[in-house]
Amino acid sequence: MYSKTLGLLSAAAFLFTVSAVLADDQMKMQMSSQKPSATAEGRGYRFELAGLPKPEAGGKNIVAVRLMHNGKPVTGAIIIQSTANMSPIGMAAMGAPASSLGEQPLGTYRFEVANGSVWKKPDNWALILAAKVQGESQTVRGNVVVKLSP
Repeated sequence: MYSKTLGLLSAAAFLFTVSAVLADDQMKMQMSSQKPSATAEGRGYRFELAGLPKPEAGGKNIVAVRLMHNGKPVTGAIIIQSTANMSPIGMAAMGAPASSLGEQPLGTYRFEVANGSVWKKPDNWALILAAKVQGESQTVRGNVVVKLSP
């Protein structure tokens, strides 16, 4: 009985010491995570749909999106990421390629989403985007939800 009590006390003392050391972290040994970048909306940016998607042959859709900053369209942004998934209906693992087709007209960015091979009925998809904007040090990230046909 005495040895079990001593063992439990030793374990408790060890955990208390480790907790105190990690909380204090005077040697700065913990890995510090980078602060998350501000959201696009928090900096006055947001992506919004610029009309209805246009179904194309082969289960693809053309989606037009505007990048807005404080209510005004942003021109000349460089799209560095575009993906699509079914997170709006709880199936984020179901993804589809989304290719940037460039800016046309100015301030409107078009994407080809190849969702037809993934899902065979009309449903809501999230188009997840990231863009570099002149004068912004951080990448502008956001998404739009759009109903796509197969």
